[in-house]
Amino acid sequence: MADRNFDDLAERFRKRIYGGLKGDIRLAVLNRDLQPLLDADGARLKVLDAGGGQGQFALDLAAAGHQVTLADISAEMLAQAQELAAERRVQQAVRFVHGPLQELSGRDGDNDLVLCHAVLEWLQQPREALLHLAQLLRPRGYLSLTFYNRRALEFRLLQRGSFRQLDRNVDSGYWGGHPGSLTPDNPLLPEWVQDWVAQAGLAVVAHSGIRCFNDYMTPSIRDKLPAQAIVEKELAYSQRDPYRQLARYVHLLCRRA
Repeated sequence: MADRNFDDLAERFRKRIYGGLKGDIRLAVLNRDLQPLLDADGARLKVLDAGGGQGQFALDLAAAGHQVTLADISAEMLAQAQELAAERRVQQAVRFVHGPLQELSGRDGDNDLVLCHAVLEWLQQPREALLHLAQLLRPRGYLSLTFYNRRALEFRLLQRGSFRQLDRNVDSGYWGGHPGSLTPDNPLLPEWVQDWVAQAGLAVVAHSGIRCFNDYMTPSIRDKLPAQAIVEKELAYSQRDPYRQLARYVHLLCRRA
């Protein structure tokens, strides 16, 4: 089975993952975790967004004056990122590359910051991809990594009483839904990814959960609350256990030695 290409789901990703409250929570956690790095000395960073999709986060960095390369295997995702860059008038600060992250060249090994957000769980060999990305960093460079947390999916199935489905998924190793589903084929256990990070010679400097409780709330309760109140509470609990252990996504900010 090949790595997932999102040409057919680009619009659904824009609405379901990047847009609305889910997108607001994601950006709030990423901005909080990365702010010390971005504020460190005011330098213009060289940023690579590997599997950058529609570029919502990377284009913010371009707008802030950083030099960005956005790479994606999906031509449709990349086209939408180019349109968004033009709308925001940052296209001159962004280089667009069509292709898989595994083919990104070692010549880019002087990146100050590599982003890999919600990509590994769609790959057949996520460990090898992470090891490759680590080589694209300069010494003391940073990798911002988010991935779909298998623990959250397990808990959701337990919560629903879907014990047979959970057992089938565990036995088969396949977690994906129907062809149009946004549930990845290969959600990752945090301990796996932390082991791969160590193998790559990286040290974790920030560890957060993204959507620790939002996805478990009933719509009737969630819709009564101000969106900003939910974002603020997500930030407050995003680095506390056991809440971050059950977050839908995990963010690891890692530094190369």
